[in-house]
Amino acid sequence: MSTTRIGSEAFVCELGAETPAAVEVPSGSTLEIHCRSAADRLVGRGPRRAEAPNPGTGPIAVAGARPGQALRFDIADIAPESPGTVSAGWDGGQQEVGIRDGCAVFCGLAVPVAPMIGVLGVAPAAGSWETMAAGPFGGNMDTNSVAPGSTVVIPIHQPGGRFIVGDVHAVMGDGEIGGQGLECAATVTLRVHIEPEPVSDHVLIYRGDCVEVVAAAERLEDAVRDAALAMMKLVRRATGLSEFNAMKFLGLAGDTLFGQHCCPIKTVRVRLPLRLVPALRPGWLRPVTGA
Repeated sequence: MSTTRIGSEAFVCELGAETPAAVEVPSGSTLEIHCRSAADRLVGRGPRRAEAPNPGTGPIAVAGARPGQALRFDIADIAPESPGTVSAGWDGGQQEVGIRDGCAVFCGLAVPVAPMIGVLGVAPAAGSWETMAAGPFGGNMDTNSVAPGSTVVIPIHQPGGRFIVGDVHAVMGDGEIGGQGLECAATVTLRVHIEPEPVSDHVLIYRGDCVEVVAAAERLEDAVRDAALAMMKLVRRATGLSEFNAMKFLGLAGDTLFGQHCCPIKTVRVRLPLRLVPALRPGWLRPVTGA
């Protein structure tokens, strides 16, 4: 199947249950999606700029997708554009950070780039979400695991799924300590598929030999608890363990990782190696060599 190129002329900063799709593609499509910088309202070249942070390209519908299914995104490549930007100081403004020879050069210090997608989400079951928010629809997850080589699975809440992609960072530290990654425009290459049944009601990320559950809440401790309970549910279904023993198993084998803590809705993920619970490995995911 040929590659479909989708420009960033169509974008939203809020995605609602009734927001119409800008384009529709078949399941199995390979897409090259251009994304505006999260700071487009400040540094965009126009003629039209976003009026709020984190513009997401789309919405993009997948033909035949319906609630009760899931969308699977296989992320092949993220090509950031130079320069990126970060805040220039406490009083605002933006400073450019050049990207060259695989590094972002900030104040004379070279940081290796590691492109990732901050916002990837679908239309919600009801209402709408601003692209600074995160939840069961995905959204502003800001997790370094949403990167080339990863697969993201998001439950579908509306016909077509109607997903958006944006807020790409050329590099971002886990937790987004400074309130930003290196914001940049970028081209994301991914393949999108319909999965007949969602494995979880949470967003799942498959990366390397691990599966991660993403959760979001206003308080970090609530997000941690939600992600842990969702992973416990997956483990219990795959192994038959009791709730107590599933919890204790995760205490031995699971990891809790930050997405970001700088937005009103915080995100975390709980990670588990698939080799420890082979029944959790989906049929489409090939085992990692040497795992």
